[in-house]
Amino acid sequence: MKNPTLKVYAGPMYAGKTTALIGELTIALDNNKRPLVIKPIIDNRYGENDIVSHDGVSVTEITGVSVLRMPIDQIPDLDQIKDIDILFVDEAQFFMNIGNAIDAYLELGIDVVTVGLDMDSNGKPFGSMPALLAKADKVHKLTATCSVCGETATRTYRKPGNSKDQVLIGGTETYEPRCLEHWSPRKASIAPAA
Repeated sequence: MKNPTLKVYAGPMYAGKTTALIGELTIALDNNKRPLVIKPIIDNRYGENDIVSHDGVSVTEITGVSVLRMPIDQIPDLDQIKDIDILFVDEAQFFMNIGNAIDAYLELGIDVVTVGLDMDSNGKPFGSMPALLAKADKVHKLTATCSVCGETATRTYRKPGNSKDQVLIGGTETYEPRCLEHWSPRKASIAPAA
C-alpha cells in the first residue's frame, strides 16, 4: 500500500490557493488518479457546482471534474470516498470536522489536498486550518501582493462597513490582501493604491 499524504495550501485571500488546487487536480488526473472535489455549500461566489479562482479559472472547465457541495458540518463519508484515490477540499477552514477525519482518509490510502485561509481577517487561526496544518505532510504557505504598498501580503483585510462575523463570504468588494504593516488596525484606514 502506498504512503498517502496530506498537502495543505494556506494563506490570505488572493494568494493563489484555488489555482494551486486546480494544478494539483490536473496532475492527479494526468496520473490517472480518481478524485473527489468538495467545497462548502456556503460558498457560491462564482457558481453553485464549481470552484473558480479569483482570476476566473474553473475546476470544471479545466479538468472536467464535477464539484460536490457539502454543508460545513459534514465531511465525505465512506460511500463517497470508496472509489477515490485523492480528495480535494476547497475553503477547508469552513469544514468543522475535516481535521478529525483526515487520519481516517489517510489510513484508507487516500491522498488529501486542502486549501484555505489560515487566518481570518482579525488575524486569528481560522476554523479547521490549525489542525490541518499540524497534520500536514507538506505545507505550502502562499502570499499575495499588498493592495496598499505592493509588498508581500500575508493577511486578509476586511473593508470597513462589512459584517463583523468571522465568516463572511465575499470577494474584492469585501476583502483585500495586505502586508502586516497595512493590515494592522492602526494603519487599516489607509486606502489601497490606485
